[in-house]
Amino acid sequence: IDVRTFQEYKKGSIPDALNFPLFDNLERAEIGIIYRNIGKNAAVEKGLEFFEPRIQEFITSLADLKTKRLVVFCARGGMRSSSVVRLLQHQGFQAAKLQGGYKSYRSYVLEQLIKPVPPLIVLHGRTGVGKTLLLKRLPDHLDLEEFAGHRSSLFGAINKIPQTQKNFEALLAKKILGLPKTKSIFIEGESKKVGEVFIPQALAEAMKSGTLVLLRASIDTRIERIVEEYKIYDEKTYLQTDSILQSMQKVLGKKKADQLRKWLRKGEFKKIVHVLLEEYYDPRYEYAMRGNEYSLELSAEDLNIAAAKLIRFQKSIISSRDNGIQTAQSKTLN
Repeated sequence: IDVRTFQEYKKGSIPDALNFPLFDNLERAEIGIIYRNIGKNAAVEKGLEFFEPRIQEFITSLADLKTKRLVVFCARGGMRSSSVVRLLQHQGFQAAKLQGGYKSYRSYVLEQLIKPVPPLIVLHGRTGVGKTLLLKRLPDHLDLEEFAGHRSSLFGAINKIPQTQKNFEALLAKKILGLPKTKSIFIEGESKKVGEVFIPQALAEAMKSGTLVLLRASIDTRIERIVEEYKIYDEKTYLQTDSILQSMQKVLGKKKADQLRKWLRKGEFKKIVHVLLEEYYDPRYEYAMRGNEYSLELSAEDLNIAAAKLIRFQKSIISSRDNGIQTAQSKTLN
């Protein structure tokens, strides 16, 4: 239970935490000014003045959680969480305070993200080849775009809710902690950023030194997959798409950008995607990926077949690594 303000909660919280704010942002700011200028006791009194009229409403809002074990936290494990824990315990809730609050949890996340990650199998391929769709068919994978709430492209935020850097890192750390340490982990090749969030340095370096796989699919297949993924079904997504197309005048020219916008109004999405792939995404992808050496090249026309082959490839890597360890141990003993 995160009892910080909604603004604090949105910037970053513990995955799956529920926000039950003790104060709103203006109240918290006023209490902080009083604390700094007058002292703790005056700040506590002001806090009680704000909260006392809402106590029953606050308890009622948590009624459905009375059978749960609750861990309450605020920014640093201070007055807000301590007060709520005492209140809830008095009302018969099973409540405890998170020592150190969100600040302590955030430090823990950052500590996890500088640790070495398991060996990675990094999936590469042109836009629309199906990398993310394939990841979801594979065990032991990290889906950075899911954690970021962004598809890592110009249109990547459409139908998505982008995460903050803190929430991205929290989700990533939670997933990494649950992964096996003895297997190679599947991940999609990304640049340093996924949308507006940055990939932690340790993971970015592991991706560079990972085992690279190149996926291929026909342009027709890629167009179908993109149109299915980037659905434009309401005014919001239409306006988002139109705005992005308009902004592409600098790279495509005004005439071509205007043509794409006309096709958008007519619902001719496949034509738009075809042009964007051939004239924007593919040339940039080929330039960025030049010099890559791939350990495996694979058709992604049938994602189920591709997934089965990748799982066999993963097992072969594990087997080779285990044999290498055994050989090294044998030489050491000899």
